[in-house]
Parts: sequence; C-alpha cells; structure tokens
Amino acid sequence: MDIRAFGSVYGQTSQLPYASGFLWSPIAGQKTFPTCRAIQITATDNTSNVYLELNDAQGQVIPFSGFASEPLLPVGATTISGGNISLAVVLY
Repeated sequence: MDIRAFGSVYGQTSQLPYASGFLWSPIAGQKTFPTCRAIQITATDNTSNVYLELNDAQGQVIPFSGFASEPLLPVGATTISGGNISLAVVLY
C-alpha cells in the first residue's frame, strides 16, 4: 500500500518524513499528546533517562535510557515526563 504525503508517494516500507513536532524539557513537567512517531533526545551520556507512556501501554510509565549513542527513539508515545535529559523533540 503506497502512502501519499508531502507531494510524493512513499512505498509501504519507506520511511516517511516527520511533518512536525514540539520541544520538551523535563523542567516543563509532564506533557500529554495524541501520539508521536519518534522522539529526538539530547543527552549528555548513556545514563540520561526519560519516562514515556506508550500508545499500547496506557497507564504504564516506562523509563528509557542510553541515548548518547542513538538519540532518535522511534516509538509511539502519548506522554513524556521526568528524567534527566537536556531536551527532547517529539516528532509526528
């Protein structure tokens, strides 16, 4: 199944470009949103962490860490909170 987006047609296995997103930092507190496709993390080392509620795990907050080597976290989440990361960009 092909997907039409941004004036192009993408095959089912193609990576779709991110259309938008917003900045978030732990100091802003918990943020809830409809969903996301990925989260770009700014971390200082592999001990940096952040807490997410995934699309299919409503009511369960899951800690994620180790972002220094791979800062793009391809998850579908609905809430981001806490942690000691510098900044995150929640991408749609």
